[in-house]
Amino acid sequence: MPPEPPPPPSLNFWGDAPQEEYYTSQGVRNTQSYFETPHGKIFTQSFLPLDRPVKATVRLFMYGLLFGLADTWAAMPDNKMVGKAIKDPEKLKIIAGNPRRYTGPPRVGTMREIARVCEHIQSNFHRVTAPFLTVHGTADGVTCPTSSQLLYDKASSEDKTLKMYEGMYHSLIQGEPDENANLVLGDMREWIDERVERYGA
Repeated sequence: MPPEPPPPPSLNFWGDAPQEEYYTSQGVRNTQSYFETPHGKIFTQSFLPLDRPVKATVRLFMYGLLFGLADTWAAMPDNKMVGKAIKDPEKLKIIAGNPRRYTGPPRVGTMREIARVCEHIQSNFHRVTAPFLTVHGTADGVTCPTSSQLLYDKASSEDKTLKMYEGMYHSLIQGEPDENANLVLGDMREWIDERVERYGA
């Protein structure tokens, strides 16, 4: 009797392929980096959805009709995100002058995947149960501050904190003036210290 075939991979936002197989098919390698304890995780640069429809939704859909042939096209509008992320002029000069930084328009495949991942994350906010602190600048021109409010409102966590920093941009630590960055870092350290005392090391 022939052996039973293996079960099909579960559906997720990578489609019907396992996560690593999907990344390989796109020519990239997935890396994850975070600090984890039995009581939670510390991570940064997570994708959060906008509180409004993505402007390029129709364009992304039309490109999608080309069955992936348009994925490498650098055809999406270039919104000069670095200037909307970095507030300190001197730090902006350094970061914008990085010769390894991609300066062309976003590629179709990249924007479509970001939109899909954001939708997946937004639909799972209610499943977040770990204690968390989310921080956001009110002048963030990359992701809408109300996305952090949405996470705070929908998460099931009993211990959750939201801090909004008036007038700050997207990069709260690397891109703000030192006094602003130190304020954010101080709030993060205070939050962590309180949880260590509350839950144990």
